[in-house]
Amino acid sequence: MVAFEKEFPGASWLSAQVFRNLEVVGGQAEGLIASVARRHGLSHVALNALAVIEGNGGPMPVGTVGSRVHITSGTMTSVIDTLERNGYIRRLTDADDRRRVLVDVTPEAQAVLDQLLPEVVQTTTAVMEGFDRQELTAFLDTLARVREAIDAVPTDLGPPAIRRRPPTLNRPPGDRP
Repeated sequence: MVAFEKEFPGASWLSAQVFRNLEVVGGQAEGLIASVARRHGLSHVALNALAVIEGNGGPMPVGTVGSRVHITSGTMTSVIDTLERNGYIRRLTDADDRRRVLVDVTPEAQAVLDQLLPEVVQTTTAVMEGFDRQELTAFLDTLARVREAIDAVPTDLGPPAIRRRPPTLNRPPGDRP
């Protein structure tokens, strides 16, 4: 702990551990839900897109879907193309603005979601069932604060403190495989 804070002046070992564990747990959660989606022939992002579109209750703009599933417009276009090719969504022209494309789920997509979403809920319930309501509420509050802190990080933090690499990590010059 002290060694980390000596090597990285101004840093907190505990904060670094929490952040790294957020990355690891996020990856594990992503992998778990992705495995459920794959059993139904979907990627995790395709599952999320279908759930967002269905949950909207009607057609919605492609850009709104992308922002709700947190992916770029280019990636969203690819996902929508694949979902359309597979018969899971249909594209519509917005009656109010013919330049805008809307998407909606098909009955085929709803049939898949009717099977898949209960599996997702079962999986997430199995993971979280060891936590009581108070713990889950506190965890949600903490995650909201982390999201806000991430959103508040300026794009230019300025130069970081210089790393003070411990001598035990130094490699002799010229030692290359």
